[in-house]
Amino acid sequence: MSVETLYPDDNQDGAGRGKTSPSIAFLNILLAVIWWAGWVFLFLFVLVFLYAGLTFLGVASFKKSFVETTPFLVLVSSGSVIVVALVFLVIVKQLRKISHTLVTGDPFVPENANRLRTIWIAVAAGEIIRLGSTFAISWLSKNTNTVDLQEPDLRIYVWFMVLAVIILSEVFREGARLRQEQKLTV
Repeated sequence: MSVETLYPDDNQDGAGRGKTSPSIAFLNILLAVIWWAGWVFLFLFVLVFLYAGLTFLGVASFKKSFVETTPFLVLVSSGSVIVVALVFLVIVKQLRKISHTLVTGDPFVPENANRLRTIWIAVAAGEIIRLGSTFAISWLSKNTNTVDLQEPDLRIYVWFMVLAVIILSEVFREGARLRQEQKLTV
């Protein structure tokens, strides 16, 4: 009885590790692009936050640029987007580290279980922050007679995704534990 490998032997290099598959290479490029785009997005909203903050404090006379909203509402909105962008960057950083373990051919390391835990905590925190900020912005827009923004909504699919990542985290933790036991068994 023989067990066939998932990939043919011609994909093996001299060290016994498989070469990087095209999908993993594409994933690494995509994660790098998303990483830098996230930083650009964060930078832009920091600028918006500073602009609204200066206007709100009366340091700069940009009030005429706030026709349909108030500087305070823009300050709160951009502040919440900055927090969500930071959560997004935490998630992408953890995904890049997990992807690096795929490239090296060693994905079942205990660190990946911890990285997945960080991801599900970040997603849950980001969703809670989104709900809170949407509620605050909606309340502020109604009380300041500005543009009526969306009401807070509970996105069930995000919480199912959190549950799925929790399960994957535990699968990786168990895989790392079994692998460690296998190394100790001779």
